[in-house]
Order: sequence, then structure tokens, then C-alpha cells
Amino acid sequence: MDNGGNLYIESVDIGANHNGTTFFDYLGLEYIDDGSEQEVNTLKGGADVIATNLKFNYLGGYSPHFSVDRLEANGSDLLFSSGDGHGRMFIHETGTYTAVSSSVMMGGIRTDDSLNMKAYLISEIVNSFLGYNPVTSLSENISAVLNTGNYPNPFSNNTNIRYTLNKPGQVVIDIYDVNGRVVRHLVSEEKLSGEHNIAWDATNDFGEMVNDGFYFYTITINHHSQTEKMILLR
Repeated sequence: MDNGGNLYIESVDIGANHNGTTFFDYLGLEYIDDGSEQEVNTLKGGADVIATNLKFNYLGGYSPHFSVDRLEANGSDLLFSSGDGHGRMFIHETGTYTAVSSSVMMGGIRTDDSLNMKAYLISEIVNSFLGYNPVTSLSENISAVLNTGNYPNPFSNNTNIRYTLNKPGQVVIDIYDVNGRVVRHLVSEEKLSGEHNIAWDATNDFGEMVNDGFYFYTITINHHSQTEKMILLR
């Protein structure tokens, strides 16, 4: 680490295992105490970091995933806290390295809809390691049946979602906010192969204008999904 590099580490006992060691200095953490069962049910992103406003449900059941250490920052920035306000994931950036540490297990983050927020979070961590800030694309391997994009992006009033189907199928297009909530159902119908276009005017299902910020549109065709990030700036 002293010679540069990046590190992602997760363990439910990250505090108990590394408290008081030099390694904790690299992570920019302090250990508070052990967690208890069922203590972590939700995760909320910290302010002004790559996880800003993101919210996840944490589904570890009665497994050790729930009995996770409580941590606090000691030079790092909070990425996620649990519902009780205790720190659970942090990012520590120095002149030579970046370290992301987590006492929750990525596999315990629940994503029970087609918007894969775990993949989004991992991609943002990797982008942070690389110093890269793109308009993130989360896509499953469905390029054989679907190609998509939206323009303009960022946008101020309207954006056009364009997609090409290489074969016909049932198409569903939904708009999500950063908390994973559906704000607008755009399309749900059978479509022929070929090029298609649908406009989103930055309103929700009630016709109300949504706030500025990050949004996602997910195109699902025959139960396979592709998700893209959009930025609304007025």
C-alpha cells in the first residue's frame, strides 16, 4: 500500500480481526465493538461520496452476515451506515492508495427487482479506484438481443431512450431513482425487432416533475435486463 495501489476488503469481523494493528491505519478506521444479530437491516449511503442517497436492504437472515462489527472513521469517509447510525462501509483515499472496507458482506445486500444495485455499487468502487467517473452502465450479457442508449445525457427536460431489438419480444422500460424506487413506468408491451425510441419528460407516474439527480432506466426483454444511468440537471 505504501507504494500505491487499491484495496477492497470485507469481513463481518473486520474490526475484531484487525483492531489495533497497523493495517487499520491503512483503512482509516476505528473499531467500536461487536455487532449483534439482526442489527443491520438497512444500509444508507453517506453524504458527498460515491454512495450518496443510496439505500439497500440487508438480507443475511440468521447467518453471521447480521452480526457485523461497528466501526467509525479515523481519516476515512463513511460510505454506508446502518439504520442505527453506525458505520458499516468506508472509503479512505490518500496520495498513494485508495481503500474501501466493509463489515457487511456484499452478498447480503438484497436486490429483489431487476435493478442490480450491487453491480452498480461495485462498479462505482472500481471507478473510484481508477479515478474514472463515467455514466455507468450496468448490463447483463444480452447484447445479442438488445442495444440501448439515451440522448441527451445529462439532460434538463427530456431525454430519448433509444433501443434496437435484434429479435421481437415483450419489452418493459422503467425509470428508477437512486433508492431503487420505480418513478415511472414507460413501456410494457410486445415489440417487433428493429429500432425503437421512447421519450422521458422527467415526470413520475403522477405527472409530477422529479428532482434533479441520478436516475436509471431499465429495459427488460424476455426476463433479461439492461440498466443505464442518466443525469437530470436543470
